[in-house]
Amino acid sequence: MSTERKLEFFGAGWRPVENPGETRRSPIIDAHFHIFPRFATGSDPESAALTLKLWQYHVRDFTDFWRKADGKRVKERLLDYPSDDIHEMPQVNFRMAAYGKAEFTVDGVDYYMAMYPPNLENLEATPERMIAEMDMAGVDMGVLQSDHVYGSCINDYYAKAMERDPNRFLPLAQIREPEADQPAQLERLERAVREQGCKGLYFSVELFALDGFTDHLDDAKFEPLWEAVRDLEISVWWYLDARRRDRVASFMQYIAEVDRWAEAHADVPTVLTHGLVPSTIIHEIGVPHEVMSLLKRPNVHAEVLMPAKWPEYPFAEGQEMLRQWRDEVGVEKLMWGSDMPYCGSSWCTYRQAVDYIRLHCDFLSQQEKDLILGGNVAGLLGLNQPDSA
Repeated sequence: MSTERKLEFFGAGWRPVENPGETRRSPIIDAHFHIFPRFATGSDPESAALTLKLWQYHVRDFTDFWRKADGKRVKERLLDYPSDDIHEMPQVNFRMAAYGKAEFTVDGVDYYMAMYPPNLENLEATPERMIAEMDMAGVDMGVLQSDHVYGSCINDYYAKAMERDPNRFLPLAQIREPEADQPAQLERLERAVREQGCKGLYFSVELFALDGFTDHLDDAKFEPLWEAVRDLEISVWWYLDARRRDRVASFMQYIAEVDRWAEAHADVPTVLTHGLVPSTIIHEIGVPHEVMSLLKRPNVHAEVLMPAKWPEYPFAEGQEMLRQWRDEVGVEKLMWGSDMPYCGSSWCTYRQAVDYIRLHCDFLSQQEKDLILGGNVAGLLGLNQPDSA
């Protein structure tokens, strides 16, 4: 760990600066960033209802709530239930509130939860607000990951943001994964890339819940999708946390499926998002050898997301894990991500989310930091090419 840092005064106080003897040569690109309209507004009532349903499933393992009548804190799994069937979720009138909160009703009692940081007053993250966050933290661009909880109109939302600010966002296309073999979804992907500015495909297992998790990532039904990905010359970014009751077995199932997929589609670059292992189980299983073996495949890369897993800045345990990953698979495989705006005040400040690498991780050279903090993403998405936008 560094014990001495140069400080600079920036008008509102003092902050540490990067090593003055080493100059950063690459832009800082956040591989896990979000912009979104207010949750559950949707493009129509059906879309809004689906977003609410997915959010309730998404937070089933939360443990901290507050009773609305008197603000009493309740530590129970009030939203969990003994099934993986999303259609069997209890009816609790799950609804969005303000200041990062969602509300619900159990046995006639109203509760609220801190679903997002309280500075999301309207539960939206507009492009203008998120650019301001990047400016304050010294981040140049953000890769927009497109989970379904952010709504089914997210590609359109990204397109409008790209029209206004094409040099700050790198959006990933969203499709309905269980229907990815259908012409409508293939056309949706092509339009997202060719017309709406998307730079890759975000493929999530979360929507498999609607069909009872019957699909598998290496199913033959998805081959038309992978052919389209090849034709569009884009990468695939995987979200593998299905939030099923047996989180370990579910995650390891999808790791095995992606491993078979990566072998069969070795010409398609791909990224494991959310820090290799979901935060809910990493302290239980660590990083299994199957995950590291997958990451050693030439076409597989990974997002580094330590603040979600190690609660004390500058995340000493996470730094040590990053050192191990660097030594085992090489620095060229690793891409820093934050999950902003969820990161902000839930785990740490946005500046801390980047500074633990930018100012700490002294085992990394400046060149290695440059690669992790943006160079690898730039290379994967073709930003280093002379004709790139």
